Amino acid sequence: MDLQNRYKWFSSKLPRIFIMLTVVGLGICSVYIFVIYRVESAIKFNLLSKKNTESVFNFLQKLVPNLGFQSNSSLGSVPDSKWNEYMGLNVTGKLNLLVREKASMTDPRLIDLIRKYYIEPPAEKPYALKNPVTLDYSCGQSSYIDRFFNSMENGFFIEAGAWLGEYASTSLFFEKSRGWSGLLIEPNPENFLQLKKLNRKAFHIRACLSTHPFPVLLKLNSASDMSRIVERREDEQWVQEHNFENKPYYEVPCFPLYSIMLAMNRSSIDYFGLDVEGNELLVLQTIPFNDFDIKSLSAECLNMNDKGRDHAVAVKTYLESKGFICNGVIGPNPIHGCFAEDLVFLKKDLASKELKCELVKSPFSFWDNKR
Repeated sequence: MDLQNRYKWFSSKLPRIFIMLTVVGLGICSVYIFVIYRVESAIKFNLLSKKNTESVFNFLQKLVPNLGFQSNSSLGSVPDSKWNEYMGLNVTGKLNLLVREKASMTDPRLIDLIRKYYIEPPAEKPYALKNPVTLDYSCGQSSYIDRFFNSMENGFFIEAGAWLGEYASTSLFFEKSRGWSGLLIEPNPENFLQLKKLNRKAFHIRACLSTHPFPVLLKLNSASDMSRIVERREDEQWVQEHNFENKPYYEVPCFPLYSIMLAMNRSSIDYFGLDVEGNELLVLQTIPFNDFDIKSLSAECLNMNDKGRDHAVAVKTYLESKGFICNGVIGPNPIHGCFAEDLVFLKKDLASKELKCELVKSPFSFWDNKR
């Protein structure tokens, strides 16, 4: 057969070969997806032994690192009957069930709920920021912490109390200028809608951080940038003192930070911005610091009065007992509309680098002159 005839023969067979390869490829993909689905179901329902679960999990993680599987070694065990009850409910029913049971932070059903129904992916559209040329949108926290990371790129942040996502954001600098990924946490549905319009390149969740080691449903007083969970008597007093009784109230889900971390398959946070209007200490007390790593954080604590100072001292004392150093105080800066003070904390190994640990003083601060 000469070259021309060979070419004609091959050309006549090419469509069949293409179709056959396509069918075979689709078949392989279908089998692969089916196997993954069955394995994930087996893991969720504890149908595999612990040893086999770990083997399958490790194999799948090596095969496709971003499948989103969670190893049962880090999660609690749930009886099949409870799993079956959970799977038979809608989202609201699932949440209510877990709240009613006071499900633990590592309950696989809670991780499943957060991952599938609450965490939303980053926007794919271009930014729609009101001030796109601004560098540091925070009151100084971002630039200050950035120095200790030596302008590190591709880190991971969590900002709790993200508000509208731009003005006073402690994370937007890292997202835009350093290419970090992260999660924005905002429970106020009004603020959350505005936040989503900015097309932030971070995951986001409309929920609050629980002040307990289990999920809860709580009332939120929607006072815009001062939205506050109303759970205790002092929360009600705070609402009355600020004349926010006429603000709308919403029932919001609150999840432990550790549960959210497990749902995101994250074991460390480079920067944690915490602004939850007075509940900072209670949130921090739910965190199992031995189970995942937080390298730096800022916590809004001081509000120009003695009660705020007592809260700040309690936060400082607690975090120091967990291996952090209070490295500075940021704000307030009335020119930029920042009327509170944030304490900045660093892990001891980070704070011990050549860059000196400084106390960022403000002419309005009384951190040093009241002991």
